[in-house]
Amino acid sequence: MSKKVAYQGTKASFSEMAIERFFGASVVSVGKVAFDDVFASLDSKEVDLAALPVENSLIGPIVENFDLLACHDVSVIGELCLPIEHCLVGKKGQRMEEIKKVYSHPKALAQCTRFFQEHPWMEPVVHFDTAGAAREVSLQNKNDTAAIGSRKTADVYGLELLKANLEDDRSNTTRFLFLGKGTKSNLLMREGKCSLLFTLQHTPGALLAALSVLAEQGLNLTQIASRPIKNKPFEYLFFVDILFSRSVDMEQVLNALKKKTQTLKLLGLYEPAK
Repeated sequence: MSKKVAYQGTKASFSEMAIERFFGASVVSVGKVAFDDVFASLDSKEVDLAALPVENSLIGPIVENFDLLACHDVSVIGELCLPIEHCLVGKKGQRMEEIKKVYSHPKALAQCTRFFQEHPWMEPVVHFDTAGAAREVSLQNKNDTAAIGSRKTADVYGLELLKANLEDDRSNTTRFLFLGKGTKSNLLMREGKCSLLFTLQHTPGALLAALSVLAEQGLNLTQIASRPIKNKPFEYLFFVDILFSRSVDMEQVLNALKKKTQTLKLLGLYEPAK
């Protein structure tokens, strides 16, 4: 039986493309309106796994998703870095001069700021999903709207590719984590990537003390991002990615880190994206 994988968005979205690239064509992708719905479907066992974008090379961490990782019992089983090409899609025969509104996900719009500077008559309009925006444009009986999405959206929703490579930088890439239900991380894994969430005592030097544990072991810290903790003003949740080699005992590292943090959650040990 094919695995079911939940994602935020609709058919031909970048998340669905990431799922197919990671798991293969036989996977069943299940689109959801919001990231909360993605986690709910995993919690209820409607799906086996979930895909979650956590970082973009142009706009940085997608920090709101760290809140969901913190409050749900999930584990990271793998990651994928997907090159993102944003395309303007619209009705067949549509002219650029006609377009007044361009729909897309807010993260996609933020990655195409130069395009809107060069086309000031076009208004960026927030939509819940890139592919959903393309679908909405295809259903409208208007010639003054378009959408930003993947090339695939043009084929899937019967639209025309009006302009390619709208992204501010051709190296635009989004990192996706793939999640399973429960804690399944293998502490015996000898080489790979580790994702952690932790909180600290609200005292001077607390973050330095925690990071010193990683530095003393010669671990490569590839990302650190912070997120405000609700109902605790000026206290933060930290999301950390580290690469580790065969020479490092990760169980020993985690035990040492527990002594320097207030709470510590191991999200997963997994093969890093190639």
